[in-house]
Amino acid sequence: METKVKKPLFALDKKKLQETGLSLLITLIALVMALVVGALVIWAFGSNPIEAYGALWRGAFGTGIAFTVTLGKAVPVMLTGLAVAIAFRCSVFNIGAEGQLLIGAMCAALVGAYVHLPMVLHLPLTILASMVGGMIWAFFPAVLKLKGNVNVVISTIMFNYIAQYLISYLILGPFKGPGESPATATIDETAQLPDLLPKPYVLNLGFVLALVAVVAVYIILNRTSLGYEMRAVGFNPNASRTNGINVNRNMFLALLISGALAGLAGGIEVTGSLDKIVNNFSANYGFNGIPVALMAHNNPFAIIFSALLIGAMRSGSAMMQSSAGISKNMVDVIQGLIIVFLCAEHVIRYYIKRMGGKKNA
Repeated sequence: METKVKKPLFALDKKKLQETGLSLLITLIALVMALVVGALVIWAFGSNPIEAYGALWRGAFGTGIAFTVTLGKAVPVMLTGLAVAIAFRCSVFNIGAEGQLLIGAMCAALVGAYVHLPMVLHLPLTILASMVGGMIWAFFPAVLKLKGNVNVVISTIMFNYIAQYLISYLILGPFKGPGESPATATIDETAQLPDLLPKPYVLNLGFVLALVAVVAVYIILNRTSLGYEMRAVGFNPNASRTNGINVNRNMFLALLISGALAGLAGGIEVTGSLDKIVNNFSANYGFNGIPVALMAHNNPFAIIFSALLIGAMRSGSAMMQSSAGISKNMVDVIQGLIIVFLCAEHVIRYYIKRMGGKKNA
């Protein structure tokens, strides 16, 4: 009688590890090149790049409080990075994570403020509402792609603008909270995420939820039939269709899961730190998810580290501006440079392999 050997949940494959190592090296090269070019830009404007980067580092990691701020700012981009990555794995380019985050945040704010339940029910319901909101906002581009073959990139970008103006209308109109400030009502304490550390540290349970989401996405992609089909569609849609895989169904589901993750990012922002929605509360978290996913090569666990990098740049930019006199928008320039160099991945990969071939010879 044959016995089946159960495959471990996190199995190590030598070939896969080598490819992961190569991808990591490419990301590091792109990051170093972006920092070097960024330093040249800072120097060209008459400032000291070493001083600027030193201030950026101190602002992100200089104190325990600064480090918790960095971790907190990494949470939404970690989730939007996951949202972008799981869609990319299925050849769906979801550029609408920002809009899905906004709608998810609004759903969380409404459930948190107008539904009154004990915390054991209220908090999970509020988080679930944010995921459903993000999923609903991703549903429309998914249907447009399925029924009308509308380009997902175009439709998701357009839905970002619709979400932005819709949220502004709701905040200033029917769901405006008390007071003069353009914001919704404050959510109940029963809908607020508990802190992980005592004050003045600013880290809440949202960080743990983001890590749980990373593990969940890894399991979905690598240990389920749905994930296998999604990855197969991402590798070759035509071959997948020939082998009986429903390509449209998998793309549809990938976009819905992506929307749910982006909506969760908005829900955690509301329940974890904001307690309400104010106008223009999102610091482009949805768009920041794109470089996070690119730097991680769509690997869920690598997204943790790329999100921490983006979070560090965001939290440290204020000190870079106040201490070194460099505009905090410089981090956007560096992020753009990272994307530019990552787009040259095949060129970098070619020279790495060429150098490796010469070394072996």
